[in-house]
Amino acid sequence: MVAYVSKLAAKTAPYYGQLNFSNLIAYIPNLALWGGASAAGMFVFTEGWPKFQDTFYKKIPIFGTHWEVEVAPEDQPQ
Repeated sequence: MVAYVSKLAAKTAPYYGQLNFSNLIAYIPNLALWGGASAAGMFVFTEGWPKFQDTFYKKIPIFGTHWEVEVAPEDQPQ
C-alpha cells in the first residue's frame, strides 16, 4: 500500500535575491577583507585633514601623539 502525502514536506530557506544564510557565511571572509581595505584607504586619504585629525586620529591611544603639532618657541609669533 502506498501512503500519499497531502503537503510538501520541504521548507524554504529565507533569502534575499540569490543571497541566503549559507551564502552569507561563505562571503564573510571576502566582506571582511574588502571592508578592512576600504577603512585603510579612508584612513590614508583623510590623514592630512585637520578635522579628521582632531576628531579621530589624535584620540588613538599610542599613535595619537603623531598628529599633535609641537611648534618650537622661537617659531611662534609674538
